[in-house]
Amino acid sequence: MTVNGVDFHPNKRFIEVAAHLGHKILLINPYEITCAMDMGKTGFAQSSGFAGSDGFFMDLAGPLPHVILPRQGSPMGEYGFVLLRHFATMKIPLVNGIEGVTIAKNQYITLQTLVAAGIEVPNSCFVTKAACFFKAADHLGGFPVIAKQVDGMGGDGVVKIETRAQAAIFLDTHLNPLKGMLVQKFITPKGRQDVRLLVIGGRVAGAMVLEPPPGDFRANIHQHGLATAIDPPEEWVGLALEAARACRLEIAGVDMIVEKGGRPLVVEVNYSPGFRGLEEATGRDISRQIIEYVTFVTLNKKVER
Repeated sequence: MTVNGVDFHPNKRFIEVAAHLGHKILLINPYEITCAMDMGKTGFAQSSGFAGSDGFFMDLAGPLPHVILPRQGSPMGEYGFVLLRHFATMKIPLVNGIEGVTIAKNQYITLQTLVAAGIEVPNSCFVTKAACFFKAADHLGGFPVIAKQVDGMGGDGVVKIETRAQAAIFLDTHLNPLKGMLVQKFITPKGRQDVRLLVIGGRVAGAMVLEPPPGDFRANIHQHGLATAIDPPEEWVGLALEAARACRLEIAGVDMIVEKGGRPLVVEVNYSPGFRGLEEATGRDISRQIIEYVTFVTLNKKVER
């Protein structure tokens, strides 16, 4: 499931690799299909899924899929969850499952989950009002601080706030009290390492260090960060696997910040990680590894309960 088309890098790579392996990829955009999910005395309908058929009505260009790979990212809406849950009740495996997607789509819930599992994260606060933002900034040691939208991705929605005056202007247009905002202690890029480890099925498939572009503090590939492949220390590998397990994810991009001489802090866990930068940096076929894991799950009839 994705809101992006065939030209989006992960989708394009999945389609290429699947064709080579003899599989077919169907891109399902839940917001571009009509769907009426039938429930009754006999349970959930499991028909082929064409408009006009009995039971599960859906504008799919073929039969129902054998496995679903949710890749809508953090902005997934309620309808996306309705659709995922219905696929699960129809015994169609989900990789990742609903619990993991629910955790990882909200960055603050992700941090709550990590801390509950004993995993260190950056000092963070959650606010819904401007007054709370300023109290949070004071609590974190003063400006500058980092403001993050809870459903941001790829570095979008992440802003460095330098002063109270800048904060007031920013909050006036960007703080949604119904959604809230994440406020974090600013960690200067100097002397730190920004690291991503990609977890697939209980192992690390690749790792890279990301360097922010000149004049920016964000190291995301989406923000033109420079990626370099690394052989991560066992501590980092173990932490990435632990973070993925805590967030109930089989496939996860685990982002860390490692301060000079300090322990790694888990900043984010992404349930639909991009992998262009990782493939380019490592030379590894990440898309193939994902598809091979997903087909393994399908063959073993893994179903989310």
